[in-house]
Amino acid sequence: MTAEPAATAGAARGTGSAEAVADLAHHVLHLFAEAGRGHKLSQQQVELICAVIVRGPVGMSELGGVLHVEKSSLSNLVDRLEQRGFVFRTRDPHDRRATLVSLTGEGASVAMQIRDDVIARLRRQLAHLEPAGQRALAAAARELTRARQPPPGR
Repeated sequence: MTAEPAATAGAARGTGSAEAVADLAHHVLHLFAEAGRGHKLSQQQVELICAVIVRGPVGMSELGGVLHVEKSSLSNLVDRLEQRGFVFRTRDPHDRRATLVSLTGEGASVAMQIRDDVIARLRRQLAHLEPAGQRALAAAARELTRARQPPPGR
């Protein structure tokens, strides 16, 4: 195996923007996990209630795909949130074999509190950037989320 020249390695990395976005995504996930701990929620539980608040009532299959968890793990996760009064299950009116997961009022409230906490923390961190930098970052983030590509295989 031959060593890759430094110039080629640098060109392959490009501007470093992909790495920076990946680091930022990891940082934001960490902020959500921290905010969730204030409500005695695991990172997976936070991800689940955030997925449901964004999508509305969601089927277990879709939820498993979004969270990348197996059916049995998802059932246990939903069970624990149901016991805490954050979610409830109903039959899908269009497919009686399927189950939908929805947030309770308390679950929606906790999800919004977590989101508000993360946004407040991010605002404090962004305050260190010049206004032009903040606008550029916001524009780039919006463009990236609009340009979202479907996962492989879809």
